[in-house]
This record gives sequence, structure tokens and C-alpha cells, in this order.
Amino acid sequence: MNKKEFKSTRFYKAGTAFHLLLALIAPMHVLAQYADHRNRKVDSLEHVLKTQKLESSKLFEVYEGLMYGYLQTNGDRSAMYAKKSIALAEEAKLHGGLCEAWRILGLNAYGRCDYDSALHCFGHALDAIELMKDEKRFTESEIDNHLSALYGTLGNLYNIQGKLHLALDYYQKALPIFQRHGWKESETLLYYNVGELYLELGNDKAAADNYRKALKAGEETKDSLIMALPCSGIAMTLLNEGKYKEALHYAERHREYFVHHPAEEQEALLDNYVLTSRIYQLGFKNLAKAQEFMDKALDICQVANGPTNASDAYAQQASLCLERKEWRQAAAWAHKALEANDQDPQHNIGVYETLAEAYAGVGDIDKAHLYIEKLHDTMQEQSTTRYQSALSEMEVRYKTLEKEAQLRDMEQKHRMSRMQNWILLGLIMLLAIAVVVIIIVARQRHRITAMRSRLMGEADERTRLGRDLHDRLGGLLTAIRLQARDKEVEALSLQAAEEMRRVAHHLMPVSLKEYGLVRALSDFCHVHPTVNFIHHGQEGRLTEQQEVMLYCATLELVNNALRYAEASHIMVQLFMDNDYTAIIVSDNGKSPLQLPQGEEPKTGSGLRNIRERAELMGGRMSISSTSEGTEINVEIPR
Repeated sequence: MNKKEFKSTRFYKAGTAFHLLLALIAPMHVLAQYADHRNRKVDSLEHVLKTQKLESSKLFEVYEGLMYGYLQTNGDRSAMYAKKSIALAEEAKLHGGLCEAWRILGLNAYGRCDYDSALHCFGHALDAIELMKDEKRFTESEIDNHLSALYGTLGNLYNIQGKLHLALDYYQKALPIFQRHGWKESETLLYYNVGELYLELGNDKAAADNYRKALKAGEETKDSLIMALPCSGIAMTLLNEGKYKEALHYAERHREYFVHHPAEEQEALLDNYVLTSRIYQLGFKNLAKAQEFMDKALDICQVANGPTNASDAYAQQASLCLERKEWRQAAAWAHKALEANDQDPQHNIGVYETLAEAYAGVGDIDKAHLYIEKLHDTMQEQSTTRYQSALSEMEVRYKTLEKEAQLRDMEQKHRMSRMQNWILLGLIMLLAIAVVVIIIVARQRHRITAMRSRLMGEADERTRLGRDLHDRLGGLLTAIRLQARDKEVEALSLQAAEEMRRVAHHLMPVSLKEYGLVRALSDFCHVHPTVNFIHHGQEGRLTEQQEVMLYCATLELVNNALRYAEASHIMVQLFMDNDYTAIIVSDNGKSPLQLPQGEEPKTGSGLRNIRERAELMGGRMSISSTSEGTEINVEIPR
């Protein structure tokens, strides 16, 4: 195992410790560019949530506290409360809180190594910052507070993906903001991250410079965690320089904090034990002391859902076994290190070296050669300037493999003609598949066009029928009422005229075309005493076809609930987002759709029409039916 392996791998594996580092540059209130969430009381906040009915602003504070508080210990709950915070922040236009909620949601995706989702969430956070810039109520300091935190987070994201130049760009954007406002805690962490980046690049001198800058800035904060973090990096660079006493000193400074926070900081503590073991092994040749710290590290690895950096511990244990010439134990621990490591091929370089030596020790030459080859291939894939000299030294060893590769190339040329025939056949098959796909797409487009024409035809027919009812039948009813001498006939004709106008209006209201779906549905529901209407999200216009489809679907569903289910209460909800629009109609009536669990409801033609139209618009319809009533959800993309 070479010294390169002992870079700070915990921050390249998105574990709990890395969550902590990200969370530290996390503003929660104005100018709180650094917020320490180690002592956040999630239990008490959960109790408040369960026992108190809170207004929006207080509820948001509780959600925000919980999404931060669970960040290091329960990613699922942290993400859940981040989503609740997003919904509440959007409704109340809390742009700063919206930015942080998206950022925390991204950090949870980051922790699952889902980097695309994390980047998507961080993009939403940047959008929220742009909203802050558009409003004069936010000061430059408030905007800088959120922007610099996001820059640091994006730098970390690109860092872990190996896009180091992009990572440096974002770190360099954040640093002057921290320095301008005197945010020493965040400045410390950023220097620390830059040190980690340079250590990854193999530039120990630049890494040490940034670690020491981090320590100097951290000492001004008097925060024990902020001062402890850079000590680990300094210890690693000193170990690489062969300055073992100084390395041990900084490793002990680093451990002094983390032993008092084992639950939250187990991954950082594990890294410290591995590093300290390595110092005793390399610097002092004290294998007993080295094993003492490894025993502590391995205890941490045994916990349920063990740490993501357990591979480092297994690799170091294999190294100790190797030095004691315990060949089989060394091989077993090395294999365990390979099983635990699924993100960092460079880490495997040292493990392959250990396996080659261990199998050579037991006399298994074939396996020794196998892992020598794996070592070579991995070093080529992960080649950097730091590894060029090592590759040169191994050139002779792999001369034979190069000759075999040349022979394989010659054989490949002889097979080329046959491959060309297969390629031609493959192209013909692809062309045939393409033709079939084009035909299917054309048919689908024709079906969609026909359905749209049908939908707009029905809309025009509804409009014409409504106009005829109003103009013709309305005039006739008015004449009857004026000539009627019987009071009862006059009252009935007046009632019929009112009902006729209501029906004519609801067939296709003018408000739908002029004002949009929200106004039209509100008008429709207002005249029914048993129907309530709620709109969620931003009000905006859809296409004419989308608005007509959703309006007609709502009328169909409400009429079904009134006519067949005999519902005494109906709720119509309209959800409008940047990505989708949904109508939810729920009632408390008798449900003809109720079936045994697991069976699909046999919907009538009206419901089938709604489902088909939603699907042709790229959406869907779902039905949930219980003894307490029915809920139907119609959703289409924007």
C-alpha cells in the first residue's frame, strides 16, 4: 500500500463525515454563513411538530431545523423535511429558505452518490438565489451568504466526481466572498477542501500550504471542530514527507475532538485510527501500537450499516498482516477491502499490491501474477504525473504482455473481414428497426392528432350548445314567465331559466378562455354548495387543449360524484407546478369503484375517456377507492 492511498478518502466517498463538512458551510439565518448543527435537538422539534399547531413561518423553522438536524444521522428524514420546506417556502416566497432546502435535498442525493440528482437540486438552489437578486428586500450580504455556501457545495460535488478544475473554479468563487465578510469558519473549511483537492492531485506541497492556511483561520474561530479538521490533512502530508513525530502530533490533535463525538463522527474517527496506525507502522516500526489503533478502527467497521470508508481500514489491516508475514490473513483482509470499495479504483492500487505480495508469500504464483496485472491496468487507468515513474519501472515486467497484445492485434486483422459482414448485417437490422419505429410513431401522432381534433370538436360543440340554450331556450322561458298569470308557473319558469343559464355557462364558460382554468373551476365549484375548490401553486395558463381537457374532466368527475355516488361533500384541488398540472377530485359518497385489494376498478366510458385523453397528453389518471369515498387524480405535464 503506497502513501498515495492515505489521502483523505472520507471526503471522496460521500459518507457521514463529508455530510458534516458540507453542512458546516450551510447558512440558516441571515449572515449565519456557518451554522453548527451538531447540537440540534431533533427529538424536541419532532415533539413540537406533533403537539402544536404552528403558523406557516414557525412551521418552516421547525422543518428547516429537522432537515439540518437529520442530515448527518438519517438522510431519508432529512430529505423528507427538505421537501416539506420547499413546498412551504414556495408558497410563502421564502427565497432564502427555498435555496437552503434545495441545497439540503441535494446533499442527501450527494450522500447516496446520486450526483445527477444532486446537481439538479443545486440548480434549483441557484434559481432561488436569482429570485433573491430580483427583489430589493434582500441585502448583498444575505445573497452572498447563500451564494458562497452553494459555491462551496458545488466545488465539493465536482471534487468528488474528479472534475478538479471545475471544483477549483467554484472554490475560488466562494473564497473572496468569505474573506470580504470575515467568515472565518467558512474560509477555514474552503481552504481545507482545496487542500484535499491538491492531495488528490498528488501535490503534497500545495495541499500542506492550504491545510495550514485552514488551521490558521480556524484557530481564530475557537471552534474545536473547525480547528480539528485541517490537522488530519497536515498529518497526512507530514507522513508522506517522513516527518513521523510531527505527523503523530497532528493526528492526536485531530483525534482529540472526534473521540468525544463518536456517534456523529465515526467515519472521521475511523480515518484517524487508520492514519495513526500507519504512522506507527511506517515511522516507528511499532506494529503492536499500530495494531492497537487498527483494533479500534475495526470495531467501528462492525456497526450496522457500517462506514463508507471501511475499505481503508481493511486495507491497512492487510498491510499489517503482510508485514508480520501472515500471508493468508493479509489476502483475506485485502479481499475484504476490495469488496467494501466501490467508488475509488485508485484505492485498489495498494490493495492489488498487497494481494500480489501475499499470494507470492504463500507460493501461489498464478494469483500473484493476476494481481500484478490488475495493478498495472488500474495504474494505467488512473495514470497521473505522480505515477509516471512507477509505470516506467514496471515497463520491463510487462514487455511480454505487450508482445501478446501485438499478436492479438494481428489475429484481429484476420477477423476484420468477418466482422465487417456482421456489422453490415447489424446495420440492416437497425435500419429495419428504425422503419418500424417510424411507422409506430407516425400512427401514434395520427392518434394524438385525431384525439385533439375530437377534444376541440367537443369543446366547440359545448360552446355552441351553451349559446343555443342561452339564446333560444332562454328567450322562450323569459316569454313564458312574462305571459304567465299563474304565480307557480312564473316561479317555475324563472327557476328553469336560472338552471338553463347555469348549465349553458358550465358547458364551456367564457371565463375558461379569457381567464384560464383556475377562474373557470372556481366559478363552477362556487355554485355547488357541496363542492369546495382549492388551488395550489402558481397561477398560470396552459394550452387551450390542456385547459379544455382538465375542465371537462372535472365536470365529469363532479357530476359522477353527485349523480351516482350521492356524495355530500366533494373536494376539487388544482395543483400547478413548473413541471406538471394535476386535478384531484375526492368525495365521501358511495363508491361503485370499491373492489377487493389488488383489483383494478372497471371504470365507465366517461372515466375511460378521461384516462385516454390524459395519457395522450403524456399524463395519467389514478383512482383510489375505499369505504370512505373515492379520490381520482388526473395529472398532465406542462
